[in-house]
Amino acid sequence: MKLALGTAQFGLNYGVSNTQGQVCPNEVQKILALAKQQDINTLDTAPAYGNSEKVLGETKFAQKFNVVSKIPALNDNNVDIEQYINASLQQLNTECFSGVLFHQVEDVISSTLAQKRFDELVKLKEQGKVKKVGISVYTPQQLSFCINHYPIDIVQLPLNCFDQRFITSGLLDELANKKIEIHSRSIFLQGLLLMKTEKIPAYFSPYKSYFNYFYDTAKQLKTSPISLALAIGHQQHSIDKVIVGCCNTQQLSEIIFANIAAKKINEDLSSLACEDENLLIPSNWH
Repeated sequence: MKLALGTAQFGLNYGVSNTQGQVCPNEVQKILALAKQQDINTLDTAPAYGNSEKVLGETKFAQKFNVVSKIPALNDNNVDIEQYINASLQQLNTECFSGVLFHQVEDVISSTLAQKRFDELVKLKEQGKVKKVGISVYTPQQLSFCINHYPIDIVQLPLNCFDQRFITSGLLDELANKKIEIHSRSIFLQGLLLMKTEKIPAYFSPYKSYFNYFYDTAKQLKTSPISLALAIGHQQHSIDKVIVGCCNTQQLSEIIFANIAAKKINEDLSSLACEDENLLIPSNWH
């Protein structure tokens, strides 16, 4: 498992724990330089991340990374995938994507145009604009449907100490057997797992026992919460990349340092899991 760099903070004030707002372009340059130096070679971005793609393109750094982007949510009669790919390539000042995912997986599940849309993306792969095609999912049910209906190369899915749905479903092993590349996101649950308990928003009060148990487990293992959070990614050997976000080089340095300790945590972390999707899925947060 290797780290990949998420770029939502480069274009938006993103993350429940983010107190610094959108990252300024000068700091983006420094973050990318550190990432490259530390052998982080993949960027995860999307048109939905504000002006993230534009900021990345202006740094001229995008060409030095494998870039995974996404097709934004589509309306009912929209099948012109190419316009989004071309616009993103232009913003990023690059000629080819390492991967492109459908950001809104329902666009290839519930729409009457679903098959046509995926076929259009596959055509762009054949033209050389995209190396790998796939989906971003929120639930095991969405993933099961898509891998049974489409020739998918790459999947992005949520995974963290609380959210172990894709582990218990057996789908990670199934993806590995099918040689589908796995990128996991939300390893810090938008930073919640790294926040001091008194600063966690009131919405999460019903889940206080989960947070306390997580922090107590870190203490028992004589490790930091950030290393414990990263450990679950290392323990799932089928995961190719764990996407992490940061607001400055100090945060990225802390993640890189914590990742070294995370590799050594072998304890069973299944008892940290929560089944409540009102905690696990950020779009459910109020």
